[in-house]
Amino acid sequence: MRWLIFLRAVNVGGTGKLAMAPLRDALAGAGAGNVQSYIQSGNLALDLDETSAAAVEDWLGGQIEALAGFRPGAVALEAPLLKAARAALPFAGTAPRMTHMGLFRGATAGDALDRLAGYCTQGEELALGDHCLYLHTPNGIGRSKLSGRIEPAMGLPVTLRNLNTVEKMLSLA
Repeated sequence: MRWLIFLRAVNVGGTGKLAMAPLRDALAGAGAGNVQSYIQSGNLALDLDETSAAAVEDWLGGQIEALAGFRPGAVALEAPLLKAARAALPFAGTAPRMTHMGLFRGATAGDALDRLAGYCTQGEELALGDHCLYLHTPNGIGRSKLSGRIEPAMGLPVTLRNLNTVEKMLSLA
């Protein structure tokens, strides 16, 4: 099965340092096929004979821990699931680098959108989809008041990727 995996807090701000080339080699050596990575922030595509996203995340965490000494969070999604989530993007015509998908697995807090909506400013938009929170931040995610409030409001781990990254990952599917 083809998996698209998004690591959390890897190679960001000097924490979670993880070189992608040795990781690709380690994953291939551990049985993954057609291992590819995109940029250094922890975006992986690979084939693995596993049907459970939780099992893929656990397997990957163990491989990274053996290689680098830490276990980052991860969101593993089957390629068709990410493709469907991307196709359902509710914001037409937005700049890809200013439009993000907050990827997660599991059930969100029931009032998550209401809690986050109060922090939207300057034309920001958000919507909830299957396995993702859609965000449009016209002035950038770094300037948004939403940044840092997403996970507490959602009640589960979330990792953000802009549409450029999502599109590139889909091309690796």
